[in-house]
Amino acid sequence: MRLPRLIFLLFNADRAVRRWIDARSSDTGIGASGAGVLFYLAGHENALIGDVTAALGASPSGMSGLVNRLERGGCVTRSPDPADARAVRLALTPRGHDAVGRARELVDDLNDQLTTGFDDAEIAVIQRWLEHVTRVSMNRIG
Repeated sequence: MRLPRLIFLLFNADRAVRRWIDARSSDTGIGASGAGVLFYLAGHENALIGDVTAALGASPSGMSGLVNRLERGGCVTRSPDPADARAVRLALTPRGHDAVGRARELVDDLNDQLTTGFDDAEIAVIQRWLEHVTRVSMNRIG
C-alpha cells in the first residue's frame, strides 16, 4: 500500500496559507510571520523575545529580523528586561494592538473558508492530527 503524500500536502498547505495571509495583509506589511508574533504578544504582553522565538519555533536570527520590521512598522517596542540587562522584552504598541485586530479578522475569515464543508468531528480529527505532527516533530528535534 502506498502511503499518502501527507508531507508534500502539508508543505503545500503551509505555503498556501502563508501566501493567502501575506497577500491580504500587504497593506500592513505584517504578513503571516509577523501576525504570529503579534498574536503571541497579545496574550503575553511584555514577553521576552526568547519566549516569543521558542513559542513560534523560529530561529533567533529570523526573529531578530522580524522584530526589526515590526518595530520599524510601529507595531512593537523593545525594552531591556529589568532583571537581566542581556534579555529583551517586546510589547505591542497601540498600532500593534490594531494590527492584532486586523490579523484576527483575516485568520477568522481563512478559518471559515478552510472549515467550510467539514463537520465538527472532521475538524477535530484534523486539529488532532496537526497537533500530533507538531509533537512528533518537536520530539525528534528536541
